[in-house]
Amino acid sequence: MIRTNATVKIDPFTRPCWRWEVAEQLFNEPDRDEIPEDQITRDVLTYLKTGDTSQFPEIHTSLQIFQEDGLRRAELEARILCGQSDSEIAGFCKCTPEVIQVYADLFFCVRDFSHASDWLLKHAVGQPHFYGYRDHNLRQMWNRFGLMVPNEILNWVIQSYYDELKPDDKPTLSIYLRPASRVDLGLQGLIAESIFPNFLSNDRWEHEFVDYFNLTQELPTTEEKNEAVQIYKRDRIKFAYLHLMGKIKNEPFKRKPRKTARRSPAKEISKIRQKLQALESKSP
Repeated sequence: MIRTNATVKIDPFTRPCWRWEVAEQLFNEPDRDEIPEDQITRDVLTYLKTGDTSQFPEIHTSLQIFQEDGLRRAELEARILCGQSDSEIAGFCKCTPEVIQVYADLFFCVRDFSHASDWLLKHAVGQPHFYGYRDHNLRQMWNRFGLMVPNEILNWVIQSYYDELKPDDKPTLSIYLRPASRVDLGLQGLIAESIFPNFLSNDRWEHEFVDYFNLTQELPTTEEKNEAVQIYKRDRIKFAYLHLMGKIKNEPFKRKPRKTARRSPAKEISKIRQKLQALESKSP
């Protein structure tokens, strides 16, 4: 039995591209006599049988966007998740509203599942949310923003990337964080914090950064705290960039005995920064 609009709503394993999968299933199993309930799925089946791109230009373009898995797909999906209309997205992505609608129907059917937050997180972001992002996970990062922030913020996140992107650049996350980047420090800091696993890692350096930030909050004055947090952000951004570039390897965390004597936050921060600087100097 093929999937239908009713069955997908009770099946947690349904993927956003389920309509395309139904058409492919029927194409690959021509002896089946089942007929898809949606016109768009029936059109895809005809497209697969005939290969007629002129009869189904929106389907053909949507398939190209999906298979290329580049910036167009990343931006389009994030904007769908954020709740933008087809005409709004078309204006940003320089394609027709009809292409946006067909793409959403065939490859990113998430609008009917807007309240299924766990399902959306699993299928729109996936493993990077739980195990950490790699440099090629730009689409997953934008989708995370699409799930979490309002339109204005998502527009800023995406435009900041395009403002920094150079003609020869590959579409990678590290564009946001590279040295001399013009991207806003606050956005860089948010990206850097988001790159690492959602659950506390067993990596030594993640624990060092947790201690580092907590120490900034122990400083005696607001001015000292604010200055230390800005330095922390820059160190975090630098570390995240080196991590994305594969220049820093994870190290197992070793729990230290708890100190009972009162510590000096400034001195402890200095020690952590010295470790980070030593790590940076050793990176290839």
